[in-house]
Order: sequence, then structure tokens, then C-alpha cells
Amino acid sequence: MQNTQIPTRRQLYLRLIRYIAPYWDAVILGLISMIAMAATAPMLVALVQPMLDGAIAGKNLELMQLVLLGIISLFAVRGVAGHIGAYAVNWLGSKLVLDLQVEMFAKLLTLPAAYCASHESGSLVSGITSDTEQVARVFTDVMTVMVKDLLVILGLLGWMLYLDWPLALLTLLMATAMPLIMRLITARLQKMAMETQQTMINLNQVLGDAIENYQVVKLHGGEQYEIQRMRKQAEEAHRFAKRRMAMASLRVPLIQIAAAGALAVIVYVTAQQAFADEMTAGSFASFVAAMLMLISPVKRVAGLKEILRHGLGAAESVFSLLDQEPEPDTGTIIVERARGELRFEQVRFYHDQEKSLEAGSKASPEPGGQQGTGACSTLPGITLTIQPGEMVALVGFSGSTAVLANLVPRFINPASGKILLDGHDLRSLELASLRANIALVSSKTTLFNDTIAANIAYGALGRATEATITAAAQAAHATEFIRKMPQGLQTLIGEHGVNLTGGQRLRIAIARALIKNSPILILDEAAETLDIESGHHVQAALDAVVQERTTLVIADRLATVEKADRVILLGKGGAVEIGSHRELLARGGAYAKLVQTLCVQKDVAARQL
Repeated sequence: MQNTQIPTRRQLYLRLIRYIAPYWDAVILGLISMIAMAATAPMLVALVQPMLDGAIAGKNLELMQLVLLGIISLFAVRGVAGHIGAYAVNWLGSKLVLDLQVEMFAKLLTLPAAYCASHESGSLVSGITSDTEQVARVFTDVMTVMVKDLLVILGLLGWMLYLDWPLALLTLLMATAMPLIMRLITARLQKMAMETQQTMINLNQVLGDAIENYQVVKLHGGEQYEIQRMRKQAEEAHRFAKRRMAMASLRVPLIQIAAAGALAVIVYVTAQQAFADEMTAGSFASFVAAMLMLISPVKRVAGLKEILRHGLGAAESVFSLLDQEPEPDTGTIIVERARGELRFEQVRFYHDQEKSLEAGSKASPEPGGQQGTGACSTLPGITLTIQPGEMVALVGFSGSTAVLANLVPRFINPASGKILLDGHDLRSLELASLRANIALVSSKTTLFNDTIAANIAYGALGRATEATITAAAQAAHATEFIRKMPQGLQTLIGEHGVNLTGGQRLRIAIARALIKNSPILILDEAAETLDIESGHHVQAALDAVVQERTTLVIADRLATVEKADRVILLGKGGAVEIGSHRELLARGGAYAKLVQTLCVQKDVAARQL
């Protein structure tokens, strides 16, 4: 059962720390470097006091030299420590990205097919790349702020307390007013942003109504009325946006005025003490320098909450994927090489089951599980036996054919009934063992942005030789175009095989199935129109790949259907007709009418070409 409880911040922190813990040496190096860098801040402002009071006021050249040497040394330490600290922290962030990306991708490959089907590939890729980078960026920012900036603040405050603790407390009190002002302004801006968003929703509603119902608007002469409605909503949106911009533009001046006022009060009090000889000029300058150096780290600490908010959101997205339940694999039987007999016994599958799969719920009910009364059957009880080496073409209702083909490799599971391979229930077989006995040539012709050789030998790169790859390409009638490629088998085909034609892509997929040499083949024929030459090569390749294999064809072309041992016409009610191509044509039933329709469509397409 999937845990849907939202993790707390503390839980997210602890999980991220576990990813950093193996690199404790880099963590220690980064911490030491940042501590050293932070320590230089109060030392630098402390040197201001002897420089003014001793070296300049006392005209002590030797002391001035020592102070200047100390400043140079501190900046050298600051530079070296800052470089090492920044490198260590960013290295840790990069390792965090690497580890999370690899683990997420590895986890993604263990998830059920329904998970990938129900999520856009772009969002999954973004989660693996952007979210992990966001988490790492937040880690580096937080580590820098929590260690270096906090230590700088503590060091400077400690020095200020040493110089004049009442004045330091006054400074601290006035400094706390700044975050309060920022919080009040931010809260107001957030409320105004929500109001502005609502006005934009109302405006979009008016625009959508008018555009979607433009026929009614035109027929009833509602143009002016719609323009007035739109203007009213647009003016309201403009009014709220103007108020928000006014408040946003006031935020910086208000903060600057408040900061200047606080600084003026503190400088005035400090100057009064200096005039009364209660504080030396060096102490005064050192105190003011420390106060000014506090501004930047205090700002970064104040902004830490916003940084954490974005980072924890990305971390939650990352861990939500990592916490997904992997594809269940309860099978224990290993089949080295199957004979290829497939038997379907009262196999049922439902539309609402498919929707639940897309929603990421349980892969399928147990056999005999009850469906809701409103369930619509895609496969209402198929009973069928396919003999080893037999070629069976599935035609008709596309929903049924696709489901039936996906049931064999257990990309989906039946709601009831069972499927047997050589007498073994598919659920009793280990998934890896089952799928090792199945090859797929899909209408999507899935190719990778790699070489032709790598695509043909995909999954068998460590075992396939150039000779076996060449033999598979030749059997798939692919060598005639591979020879013309600039680098032959080593030619890069581009994303999704963009550099190849549809027929060429299909032949490479067939060569991949040939080199796998599995006893069972699922052939989901390409629906795209091929030219005469490509169609000839593709058909010859298909004739080669189906030899001596149990072949389940989701048929789209009559040339393949005619060569099938049996044709099964599927409809919403299940198997409508079963027989050879000639037998079904002779009956003059639903299959014959379907073939006639396909022939007419083919003639029309040929005329258009």
C-alpha cells in the first residue's frame, strides 16, 4: 500500500543528510573552511581599532605595518578558505544531484508500465533533472548560510558586545524591526497577489465564454455587451495590479528608510559616546564597520525560509518518486526458453481498471476480483489457445487488440481469468524470465538517440558481435540503407530515429527482435503509410522475423493478415470471428466487410499519392 502521508520538514532534512553522510570528509573540509572564513570577519573589524587609535593617532609606523600585514594575511586566509569551502560545498551539491538522479532513474525503471503511461515524459525528465538540481542548490545555499553566515553574525555581534554591550543590544533590537517590516509587506503583497489572480481568473472566464460561444455572440448581436464585460474585468484587473505594483515599489524604499533611520540613531549614540570620551575613535569606527558587515549575512539568513520552501517542495517531489512501490514480481519460476504455447482462459479486462492503472493505483485485482457495476468491459472473457510457432493476427476493435498484446508481457494484468505460457500461469513466472522470452516490434518503433548498431543490439550489447548485428540487419532487409549511411552501423540516428524514414525505423526494430531471438513475438504493426519499395522491404523483414516464433500480431496491413495462420476479429463483445483469412472472407461476415472497407481506403490513399 502506497504511503500517502506528507513528510515533515525534519523527515526531509534527515533523508537529505543520509545522502550527504557518505562524503563526510568533504563535509568536514567544507565546514572547516567556512568556519575559518567566518572567523576573519570579526578579526578584520577588530583591526580597525588599533589602526586608528594606536597607529594613526599615536603615529606608530611599526604598529601600522603590523596592522596592514594582519589585514593582508586575513584576506589571504579568507580567499583560500572561501575557495576551498565553496568548492567543497558545490562538489557535495554535484554529488547529491548525481546520486539522486541515478537513484530516481533506476527507481523509475522498476515501476509498473502504468506509472510511466500516466505521467508525461517531460514531467518525469524534469523531476529527475530540475528537481534534483533545485534540491542541491538549496543544500549549498542552506549549508553556506547556516554555517558561514551564522558564524559571521555571531562573531560580529560578539565583538560589538565586547566594545559596548548596551549599544550592541540597542543595535540588535533595532535590527529585529527590519524582518518585521519585511514580513508585514510580504504578507500584504501575497494577499494582493491572490486578489489580482482572482481578477485574472474572472477575466479569463469572460474571454473564454465569448470565444467558445462566438456563434451565439454573433447571432444575437452580443459583441458590444461582451466588449463591455471584458473591459470591466480588465479594468478591475488593472486596478488590483496597480495597487500591488505600488506596494511592491514601496517595499525597498521603506526598508531603506528604516535601515537608514536605525543606522543614524546608532551612529548618533556612538558619536555621542566618542565625543564624551566614553569610546575612542577606533572603537567607534570598528563598531560601525561591524554593524555594516552584519547587513549582508542578516539578509541571507532572513531569506532562508523562502529558499527552504522551494527546496523542500523539490525534495518532496523527488522522494515521492523514490517512495513509489516497484512493479510487483511475485513469480518464482524461471523459464530458460519457452516453447511458445499461449493459452487465454476467460481473460477479462475493464475500461475502469485501465483508468485506475493510469491513476497509479494497484496494478490489477486478483483473479476473480469483483468490478464495479458500472465497469465497461474491454475484454469480456477471451478464451484462446495459440500453438507454438503459430501466427495469430488480431484485428478489429483497437482497445481490445492493444490490451490483449499488453497482457502477455504483463505490462498490465487481467481483472479475472488467467494466461498461461507452456502451462505456467504468467503470474508464477519471474518477470525477467517471462520478458526474456518475448520480443516486441511496436508501431511506435521505439529507437534511441544512439548508433544503428546500438539500437539493433539493444539489451544485448555485451553479447552481440558486429557479425551478429550485421546478420540481423541483413535478415531485416536493413543493410540496403545502412550501407548508404556515412558511418554505416555506427551512424547516429538522432532522437527517436529522426534521421530515418518510417520504413527504415521499422526494419531496425525488426532487426532488434531478430537478434534477441525470443520464442514469442508481439508485432504491433506500423500504421503509417509506406512507399512501395519500403513496404516491400518491410514485408520481407516481417516474413523473416515471424519464422518459427509464436507471433501475436496487432494487424494493420492486409499483407500481414493474409499470411497469419489464424485471424481473430475482436469487437467490444469479445472475439467476433476466428479463422484463416480465406475462411473468414468466404463467410462474408463482419471480417469480410472490414477487409472491403480497408481495401477502399487503400485505393483512396493510393490515388492521393
